[in-house]
Amino acid sequence: MKFLKNLLIVIIVIIAIPLIAALFVKKDYKVTRDVIIERPKEMVFDYVKYLKNQNNYGKWANIDPNMKQTFEGTDGTVGFVSMWESDNNEVGTGEQEITKIDEGKRIEYEFRFKKPIESTSPGFMSTEEIADNQTKVTWGFNGHMNYPMNLMMLFMDFESLIGNDLQVGLDKLKEILESQPIEAKVGTKAFLLQYFNQTTDNLIADVSTLTEAQLTFKPAPDSWSVSQCLEHIVASEKMLFDMAKKEMEKPAQPELKDQVKTSDTALISMMTDRSKKFQAPKELQGTGEYKDPQVAINDFLAARKPVLEYIENTDVENMRNHISDYPTGKSDGYQNLLFIAAHCARHTKQIEEVMVNPNFPKG
Repeated sequence: MKFLKNLLIVIIVIIAIPLIAALFVKKDYKVTRDVIIERPKEMVFDYVKYLKNQNNYGKWANIDPNMKQTFEGTDGTVGFVSMWESDNNEVGTGEQEITKIDEGKRIEYEFRFKKPIESTSPGFMSTEEIADNQTKVTWGFNGHMNYPMNLMMLFMDFESLIGNDLQVGLDKLKEILESQPIEAKVGTKAFLLQYFNQTTDNLIADVSTLTEAQLTFKPAPDSWSVSQCLEHIVASEKMLFDMAKKEMEKPAQPELKDQVKTSDTALISMMTDRSKKFQAPKELQGTGEYKDPQVAINDFLAARKPVLEYIENTDVENMRNHISDYPTGKSDGYQNLLFIAAHCARHTKQIEEVMVNPNFPKG
C-alpha cells in the first residue's frame, strides 16, 4: 500500500513539474524575415497584396498538393478570406483574412488556425523602397501558445522553424518578381509603349484562332460580332491617330497644362469601363467583313505601326505641352495617344463578352 502511495506521489510530481514549468515559459513569439527584391515598390506591393498569390511563393501553401482552398470576398481588399483544409498536420485547417491595408506600404492579416491546434495570430507583410527599382519586403508573424501547450516552446524553436519557412517564401517571391519585366511608371514613354504592346498582345491572343463562324457570330441582332469589333478597332486606330497628330501640329500651350483634370490612370479606367456604352459614328461601325482572323490582325498591326513609330520619335514633354478638347475633357498629346490603346482595350473586352456567350460557336 505504501509502495502504491509513493508511486502515486511520483506520478503526480512527474505530471506537476512540467505544468509548473509551463507557468514560467513564454506564450508569445515574434518572427520576421526580409528580402531585397530588385523591382519597384509599386510592382512588388501590387503582387503581394493579393492573398491568392501566396500560393505561388508561400511554403505552407505548397506542402500539401491536395489541400482544399476556398475564398470569400475580393482579393486584395480588407475582409478577403482565404480558407484551407488539409489532412497534413503541418498545414492543418484554418483561414487567413486581410484586416488592414496601408496602400503601397503594408498589409495586415489575421491567421485563425483550427486544426491541429486552435489559435489566432496576427501577421503582416510590408514593402519599403530602398532605391529605384529596389524594394525591401518584410514578412512577419506573431505566434501564441496557450498554457500548457506553451511548454512545447522549451523543446521546439518555433521562431527558427517559422522564420525558415518565411524566408523560403520570400526567396521564392524574389525569384518570381525578378523574372518579370519591370513595369514602367504611368506617364512615361516606356509606359505608353508598354500599354500599346499589352493591348496588342491581348487582342491577338483573343482572336488569332477564331473560326469564320466564331468571328461572325452575333449574340443578338443589335449586337456586334467579333468581326465588327475588329473592323471598329482598326478604323478607329487610324482616325484617332490622325486626330492626335493634328493636335500635335498646333502650337504648344504649356500654360494650359493645369486645365487637364483627368489623370492617365483615370482615362484608362474610364475608357475600359464597359458598364457605360456609347454609340459609335456610322463610319466606324463594322459590317462584318473579316472572315479570317489573320487578315484582321495584319490590318490592325499595319494601323498600329505608325502610332508606335510616332511615340518612339516624340518627346513626352512636348506631348504634355499640347492641350486639346477631347470627349473626356481637356487632354494633352500624351493622353490622346493613350486613348488609342485604351480604346483597343475597351473593345477587346467587348470581344471577350461575345466569346463567353453560351451560344458562341465551338472551335
